Amino acid sequence: MDENALRAAGIDYDAALARFMGKQAIYEKYLRKLPEDAHMDAAWTAFEQQDDAELLEQVHAIKGLTGTLGITGLFEQSTAIVALLRAGTREGLQEKMTSLKQEWDRVCETIRQA
Repeated sequence: MDENALRAAGIDYDAALARFMGKQAIYEKYLRKLPEDAHMDAAWTAFEQQDDAELLEQVHAIKGLTGTLGITGLFEQSTAIVALLRAGTREGLQEKMTSLKQEWDRVCETIRQA
């Protein structure tokens, strides 16, 4: 994979690689799986159906996945959405979910091309 392209996309490649104990092949194997992960689609469906419990579960999974993989922007955005949902409010949720989806799509395309 093109490490520079991944870094330019906001992926903290070095920190994530350290989480995988320096095993580049294993890290990149899991990174390549992100575009096929179903959590974003499930989160969007839950958002549209106003199922906040399911939305929280899916976005929390995105938070964990992106944190482990070093995808800082997605991690930070999902963290903010989790906090919003735990506070019991939907204020600003439309904008945050739209931004999360756009960033997800952008990062996944970068991973596909890297």
